[in-house]
Amino acid sequence: MDEFGTLDIHKDREMAEAGLPYKEKVRQLLRASVAPETRRAYTSRLKRFFAWCQAEGVSTAFPTSPEVLAAYVASLADSGAAPATVEQILAAIAAAHRAEGISSPTETLLVKKTLKGYRREHGAAPASRKDAATVEVVRMLLDATRGDTTKGIRDAAILALGFAGAFRRSELSALDIADLKWTVRGSEEVLVINVRRSKTDQEAQGMQKAIFPGRDETTSPTSLLKRWLSLVELQEGPLFRRILKSGLVTHERLSAQSMRLVVLQAASAAGLSLDLSAHSLRIGFVTTAIRQGKTERSIMNQTGHRSVQTLRGYFRREDAIEDNAAKELM
Repeated sequence: MDEFGTLDIHKDREMAEAGLPYKEKVRQLLRASVAPETRRAYTSRLKRFFAWCQAEGVSTAFPTSPEVLAAYVASLADSGAAPATVEQILAAIAAAHRAEGISSPTETLLVKKTLKGYRREHGAAPASRKDAATVEVVRMLLDATRGDTTKGIRDAAILALGFAGAFRRSELSALDIADLKWTVRGSEEVLVINVRRSKTDQEAQGMQKAIFPGRDETTSPTSLLKRWLSLVELQEGPLFRRILKSGLVTHERLSAQSMRLVVLQAASAAGLSLDLSAHSLRIGFVTTAIRQGKTERSIMNQTGHRSVQTLRGYFRREDAIEDNAAKELM
């Protein structure tokens, strides 16, 4: 078995013996069934498991026995790995077994009990999370972003749109000009953005996000985006593009990593000490909306969350006083 060829295994020999056509097409579709990011992550985790097996003189042939996997979990305990890391590695091993069409040792009582004991003994507080770029923070970021330069105009549009649309950085990066549709609802012009694919939408069913104009032109996401579009003067291709030091706008799509840099540079210019990232815009949207009393359903319509529990995990309480039912109780 190769690094993670298990996800590509489609029983070539069995198909050949049965005289079935489209073998290469089947291979292509099986590869497409798993997101590239997931494939890379599983490959890395399986490498770690195989390296341990080799060091311990244990056969890596599938199926892996529950005893071997339980011993591996115990070895991870000695290395101080976080429970979440262990679960990720087990998920990769389980996926590899499913791809082979065999039962996974992760479903056995021995491995489940070993993992439960690991959580009890080595449970750790969640890793530090990024701060929320609430509406107040976004306004500060926009104030600090120079709007008189090509880069400043682009970055202001990214910040405002990223917050108003509760976008992931990968979604922002993937946007094309063709994904934008302007419409009038009531007395205001609203932008409807077609998100063709997102992290939780690997089958590319797509969703739409509505972007409403703000009360202030200097921070309105639709106004700032229009300013960027009028500067670019292109009718197709990537929405956000790389800009050369000379100020020339290229045809190259701005990467998801660059979205993070836009936020960090704006935070530095604003003199903020918050631990921000591009994801802070999405977190900040949820936090701001909850504080303003928006319904969970209306928030999920914009964020695309499928689980209320996951949505609530995005909310950032500042302290024990905020949103506490004990206030004015007596």
